[in-house]
Amino acid sequence: MRNKKICLLTTSLSSGGAEKMAANMSLSLSRRGYEVYVVSMKNEIDYEYAGTLYNFGKVKAQHNRFLAFLKFRAFFRQHQFDVIIDHRVRDKFLKELLFAKLVFKSSKVVYCVHHYILELYFSMVNIPLLLRQVLVKNREIIVVSKVAKQKIKEQLNFESKVIYNYIIPKRNVHEVGLSGGFIVAVGRLENIKQFGVLINAYHNSQLPKHNIKLFVLGEGCEREYLEQLILKLNLQNYIELLGFRNDADTYIKHSKALVMSSASEGFPMVLIEALALKTPVISFDCKSGPSEIIQHNINGLLVEDQNSEKLTEAMDRMILDKAFYNNIRNNLEQMPNPFSEENIMGQWVEFLGEF
Repeated sequence: MRNKKICLLTTSLSSGGAEKMAANMSLSLSRRGYEVYVVSMKNEIDYEYAGTLYNFGKVKAQHNRFLAFLKFRAFFRQHQFDVIIDHRVRDKFLKELLFAKLVFKSSKVVYCVHHYILELYFSMVNIPLLLRQVLVKNREIIVVSKVAKQKIKEQLNFESKVIYNYIIPKRNVHEVGLSGGFIVAVGRLENIKQFGVLINAYHNSQLPKHNIKLFVLGEGCEREYLEQLILKLNLQNYIELLGFRNDADTYIKHSKALVMSSASEGFPMVLIEALALKTPVISFDCKSGPSEIIQHNINGLLVEDQNSEKLTEAMDRMILDKAFYNNIRNNLEQMPNPFSEENIMGQWVEFLGEF
């Protein structure tokens, strides 16, 4: 019996957590003998992946919309995948209607939901009749958090299954040549990540006085605003915006802690990556994900949601209370990783075998 032919459909292979999961799944499924194809809607390819890549971003750049769509449909008709795992944001009704009726109609599709804000993944959520038109009949829904599962049941009356995200640690994490210590934050420089809130909380903390720097890894539309804020607070010697980096895990590994200040999340990859690298974490207890990842006072600190004063206090406590910090680090060294590739991919393989 041949191994299943799997298509991983993603917005891109760069920058985001959902995109990172698509890349990770391509590596994991390929190693387990699946025939893997990755379809990227944008020509943004930074993450390591495995399998055959269909870069639809390039196709769109070379053809008009109609011809590009025909090529997209022809690709799926040619390959007749056993399962399509869709990691994209799916908030454009007409686009998803065309895909459901003209591209994926006869396919088995797994709709992945990476955030509890359902409008990102189900267009027309308030009009059930229209909503069902953009979903194929032979479908399953996988969510990355318990909050998302609950919302899908309450709001849409759909059943879904929780399978958490996971990361694949690199075998060799090189040293970072830095004097003194630092904390790190990772993500797109966008409003939802609230790096401005983090910078202000850091400014109010004792960390600059102890020469503990803040490195922010990521790129986005708020870079200029954040640069100006750093200058305004006279923190240019303490905060660096390092841009998007493929070696983010190196900085996470060698940081004293990873801090997340988001307004909301889905199931944040940066938190599970930090814990896999045995780095303590500090995060707002925002929806959704942090409370399912962080065990307060054991592997990190959960901060009252959107309380920037408490965020400042948490950073000071984590870094400056040596006994507390060492206890967290010791816990991390001893704790098994519930978000390991082996654990999570075992769930995916079982699921794919049943679907």
